[in-house]
Amino acid sequence: MKVYTHYYMPAVLLILAALAVWAAPAAAQGRLTIKPFIHTDWQYDSNYNRTETNEKGVHTYSVKPGIDLGFTTDKSLAAFNYWFQVFRYDDKDENLPGQRDAGDDDYTAHNAQLTLQTQATQRLLLRLDNWFIKTRDPANADANSNDVDRFKYSLNRFSPGMTYRFGEKFGLGLKYTNLYTDYSDDGPGEGEDSVENRGGLTGYYYFTPRTSFDLDYQFWEREYDKNSVDYTSNQLMLNVSHQFNRLTLKAGAGYHNREFDDPVPSGDIDQFVWQFSGTWNLPRTAVRMGLGSNLNDAGNGDTYFTSTRLDAMLVHQFTERIRGTLSGYYQNADYETSDREDDRWLVSLAGDYLITESLWVGLAGGLEQRDSNATGRDFDNQYLMIRAGFNYDLGSR
Repeated sequence: MKVYTHYYMPAVLLILAALAVWAAPAAAQGRLTIKPFIHTDWQYDSNYNRTETNEKGVHTYSVKPGIDLGFTTDKSLAAFNYWFQVFRYDDKDENLPGQRDAGDDDYTAHNAQLTLQTQATQRLLLRLDNWFIKTRDPANADANSNDVDRFKYSLNRFSPGMTYRFGEKFGLGLKYTNLYTDYSDDGPGEGEDSVENRGGLTGYYYFTPRTSFDLDYQFWEREYDKNSVDYTSNQLMLNVSHQFNRLTLKAGAGYHNREFDDPVPSGDIDQFVWQFSGTWNLPRTAVRMGLGSNLNDAGNGDTYFTSTRLDAMLVHQFTERIRGTLSGYYQNADYETSDREDDRWLVSLAGDYLITESLWVGLAGGLEQRDSNATGRDFDNQYLMIRAGFNYDLGSR
């Protein structure tokens, strides 16, 4: 299959048409918000390339201007968020033989998100989302990524959906997602373009106002542009959610089957998948936690693994102006195509100080590490960041 850049056009046209249809009746009434912002930071990484040997320290300078726009009525909302971020890299030390200048990675990232939602009837909710990003961060291409490369790519996720309530107890959700990943260079070993088409069907049962169950089925196909083998996945999960006074818990378990169009070293994959998450909100403290196990989706070169991952964050408001954040993750990647197994973790600590209602400064630092049984895959990286931002609300009308 060949991927072309004009693949974006149907999604763009549908977004514009939906926006025009939605905005026409809503323009005469509603609430408009406009919030421009600009953030800037300096970061130092002790092992910029995340390598086992020949570590290199690099300074990163960036500036990120953007804007948040929103328009809401009693039944509908439209939100558009956009920013671009200019990255400049500077080597702390001279390069060793075979190392490239960090400045060769200089680039400008882009991020644009559009959300349209309307309560079409008392029972029917319609929603459309589109997210476009241009980046060098592999984590945006796959939530369970274990890569450390810095290949530049763009990603567009187009997702319309609907939810219908049959009454107080039952509901049904339908969702379609088109995900297009386009690597800038697309050379051998430098990423591979792909298109994923995913459909989802979710049945809801609201047992009590605080407890609900849902049965979620997802079917998706991923097609690669070059050598990686295309695949089809089917996943079925049963989830339960319960809300206490300040604590919300959700747990789910199910089955994931992945079949490949041609033979791959792992063969077709069948596995048990599960997830657990919790949110705890106190007057000055918030805790977020997620734990789960599933396959990675972006397997360039047919490198798929089972990811067991924990994400956690604690935010505490010490005073009206001082906020602290402790966050991190742990991921075990057990590869299906080899005996390789990686343990990777990151922990970071940050503090922010609000100078005025619009101006803030912050300091952050952390440690990232990967331990692997495969030769040359270990690394350690320490980072330090100084950051500042200016957010301004132009007011609502």
